[in-house]
Amino acid sequence: MKEVQRFRFRIRFCDRVGMVRDVASVVAEHGANILSLEVKPGEMHLQIESISAAVLANMLQKVQAIPDVLEVTPVEWLPHELAQQRLQAVFEAVDEGILLVNEQGAVTLCNRKAAEVLGWGNTIMGSFLEELGFPQEVLQSLAVGRLSQQEVVLSTPYGRLRCLVKSQRLVDEHGKASGAMITIEKMSKVRRLIQSLTRPVMITFEEIIYASPKMAQLVALAKTVARGNSTILLRGESGTGKELFARAIHMASPRRDNPFVVVNCAAIPDTLLESELFGYAEGTFTGALKGGRPGLFEFAHHGTIFLDEVGEIPPHVQAKLLRVLQDGCVRRLGEMVENKVDVRVIAATNRNLEEMIASGAFREDLFYRLNVIPLYLPPLRERKEDIPVLVRHFVAKFNQRLGKNITRITRAALERLEVYDWPGNIRELENVIERAVNLAEGEELDATHILLPEGAPRERRFNELKKAVEEVERQAVLEALVQGGSVRKAAKILGVSHTTVINKMRRYRLGGNQAGQWK
Repeated sequence: MKEVQRFRFRIRFCDRVGMVRDVASVVAEHGANILSLEVKPGEMHLQIESISAAVLANMLQKVQAIPDVLEVTPVEWLPHELAQQRLQAVFEAVDEGILLVNEQGAVTLCNRKAAEVLGWGNTIMGSFLEELGFPQEVLQSLAVGRLSQQEVVLSTPYGRLRCLVKSQRLVDEHGKASGAMITIEKMSKVRRLIQSLTRPVMITFEEIIYASPKMAQLVALAKTVARGNSTILLRGESGTGKELFARAIHMASPRRDNPFVVVNCAAIPDTLLESELFGYAEGTFTGALKGGRPGLFEFAHHGTIFLDEVGEIPPHVQAKLLRVLQDGCVRRLGEMVENKVDVRVIAATNRNLEEMIASGAFREDLFYRLNVIPLYLPPLRERKEDIPVLVRHFVAKFNQRLGKNITRITRAALERLEVYDWPGNIRELENVIERAVNLAEGEELDATHILLPEGAPRERRFNELKKAVEEVERQAVLEALVQGGSVRKAAKILGVSHTTVINKMRRYRLGGNQAGQWK
């Protein structure tokens, strides 16, 4: 069918009673059909269906001749059409999905973002919310007319989609309900926004301070594995910089622009750790938030989660963590459905996980899932070449923070630092330098400013004792192997698992000609 051409005009006039009637009479005399008429004081906009050019010219001449008419001008759009176009332009510019629905819940207006998120294309206009997969919670909030914001799962042609949905009841000029406005945002985008607003300062490998070949080798390895997606287990004593490495690995990975979520497994009570990691559904327990809450694994979607002190995770949570590592699925407490997550896991511990496995405190299958790429961070006493560069770095840092101007570190001060065994590692060194900078009054930091526990001799004796204990353990394993004749029989003699015996053999190098006969 051929579209009817429509003529639009603006008529300016001196306001008086009967002006609209006079204009309408002239239009009717010429057989034109009025499609739209908008009137305000001193101005009206008129839209008519197509008429011949001669009739149109005669009609406009007679309208212009009406008393008090000042001007008749053709226009491209009527005011309400312009308003609609501006509204649609705003809707399209907004970076979240917007739907307008009437009182019956049918969509009357939809922006491109909403159609993209919901995946229904052009069929969305005129569809009811129920047909689009909106759950009952959203429909109920519209029915009672309250402002609602809730996380919901929508059924779309792409599958299940977790979204943040906000709904606001709309009323007309008389205060009567006229529908609602609904905004839709993917939860993954909401999490990225939160992460961008709350993101802590991240560091790169270039900011890790070292001079020793051992650390250079470790950093090179970490840079290589950062480019992949495999799980990494950082091992080392407390204070060696495991979180520092985890952050640097994240920043060197393809996930750098997505969340980096830190979980201190030792700081969260066992009763709360499961819900923190995996989230919970509404009504799961007393005090649960309305609508439930996503866990930290969901928040880390497309990013990295750092499980610090992973050895402190209780057994019942270990089983769920294993499920995430195996299948990439999390199930919120109180929910039956599972949600897919794309998360890289970096774990860290200063515990001896092998001994924990032997005692039954840590799952062996979980250990192997975590230990895909093990990185061992050496203690400071094993890389004392790094002490001078670390000291200079910390002095510069505390100069700025404390308003000092220390420009020289004496050889005696460095020697005092180098003979100490640093049980607290880099964290302890940083504290010692902060204390020294506070004590120094001039531009020089001397040995007198270095305050250590009753010092290095005690630490040397401690290390000597540690070595003695290790030698006793080595001899015990060797004797059990000789007596039992096999790894399994040696494990039975010692009362540990055969895996523990194998690990001890590796640690003390009880292999080759010395132990080659033990299977």
